[in-house]
Amino acid sequence: MKRFLLSFGFFLLFAFIMGAQVVEVSESLTQVYKSASARFYSYNYPSKDANGQDVVLSSMLIAWSPIISSETDSIESLHIYSHYTITADKESLTSSENNQDRLLFGMLVKSSYGIGLDRTCNFISRCVVIAPDYQGYGVTRNQNHPYLAQELTARQVVDAVMYGSRLYQKLVASGQALPFKSDWRTFAYGFSQGGAVTLAVQRYLEQNDLTQDLHFRGSICGDGPYDLLATLRYYLEDDGDSFDTTTSHRRGFSTMPMVIPMIIKGMLDTHPDMAGHTLQDYLSQQFLDTGIMEWLASKDFSTTEISKKWYQQLQNGLDANGRHYSKEQMAELFYSPKSGEVWAHLDKVFTPGLYEYLSNPENLDVVPTNQGDVWQDLHCAMVDNNVVKGWEPQHRIQFVHSRGDMVVPYANYLTFCDAHPFEEGNMYRIDDSVTPSDHTSVGTTFFTKLVTGGYGDYFKWLDEPMDMTGIHNSKFETQTREDVYDLGGRKVANSRFSILDSQLKKGIYIINGKKILIK
Repeated sequence: MKRFLLSFGFFLLFAFIMGAQVVEVSESLTQVYKSASARFYSYNYPSKDANGQDVVLSSMLIAWSPIISSETDSIESLHIYSHYTITADKESLTSSENNQDRLLFGMLVKSSYGIGLDRTCNFISRCVVIAPDYQGYGVTRNQNHPYLAQELTARQVVDAVMYGSRLYQKLVASGQALPFKSDWRTFAYGFSQGGAVTLAVQRYLEQNDLTQDLHFRGSICGDGPYDLLATLRYYLEDDGDSFDTTTSHRRGFSTMPMVIPMIIKGMLDTHPDMAGHTLQDYLSQQFLDTGIMEWLASKDFSTTEISKKWYQQLQNGLDANGRHYSKEQMAELFYSPKSGEVWAHLDKVFTPGLYEYLSNPENLDVVPTNQGDVWQDLHCAMVDNNVVKGWEPQHRIQFVHSRGDMVVPYANYLTFCDAHPFEEGNMYRIDDSVTPSDHTSVGTTFFTKLVTGGYGDYFKWLDEPMDMTGIHNSKFETQTREDVYDLGGRKVANSRFSILDSQLKKGIYIINGKKILIK
């Protein structure tokens, strides 16, 4: 009897623990913080995981809430924020330890955009911001994070937007929040991983006919990994002289090594072609012995803290899993440009087979068509998770990217240009004035300008009415010396051609990235 009671007690304890792990979808927003001009809410929302199964995820919602409001005050815009790469749950948007993002969005809604520009910019800061935790953080901390699985993450972010908006309307109906203005509009933005997710969110909204419901205007994308293959090729091939700028990068290095296993793990967890493969197929035993996968799974360590752990191994050697690596052997894996920071030699991070495959440019020029090859399947998974090809944007995109970024190289923007050659300057444009700054410095600039009004012109450009036909009458065009193409992409005149003295037949042509109607 005593043994039965003891066993039953353990059963009840186990059931209680398991029950505590069940996450319910929120019926209302929960206020977690209040600043002088904003209220911060958390909520859990329903979505789908990589297998199409139901999953409950978490998100933050920040709403403009002035201390003294008038009857005419209203929410003028909805912002979709996708956050940058994190490795610690304390950095997630809903974490009580994340004071940095609270400060960021508290500044955003202080209406600073109306100062130094014009009062019409208040539509930017009088906003509601929806900022989801990605799967693997917040209430799903115990789950794998599907890193750079673009379609999946975009869908989960949009689910957060749709569900969070409905919960906010409940507050409005009860008189506890400001209503949306009749001509409200939606913008999306993010930096680094968030820049790529933002582009994927725009693609998802457009391809699923959701832009009209959200009054969507466009995106601001900062230094995003839109093309994973282009990123890896830079790591393997750049010797500090790419993109008309000089950096300290050297061929065969990754300056932020933790993103390599995150990319591969993300592909393994989400792409069907990767189901039969393992981390050991792609990452060397020495690199795995550093403990990187355990650190990432724990969600306890930031990228800075992981770098410091690696730096200690570089200084002291490593004993792990019954294997010993001397300081000299660790120096073959890592290089330290300064104290506490490490870069990685990719020929020691990757298995020999993967390194050989990626190092041959001919392998990467053509997308494989066969399945089952360990290297080609990873190749296909990365191609399937780029956000540059296979769609034509219907709303404007403001890119911000440094030519000197050694973590997310400028090649990511150039591959987008290559996929959409006729719309640069019209449907999308680039601000590369942050050159030659590296990734972290660009991020600091990106967020500083975002919250202090520096991107007011970007939002206004996105918000401008557009001629959806994209056709311009040549009567109003000035002379141009750009090449001229027909709608099939065939060049029909050289760069010394002027449309004003042309003998072209009547029709529509592509000139300087715009559709021009010749009458």
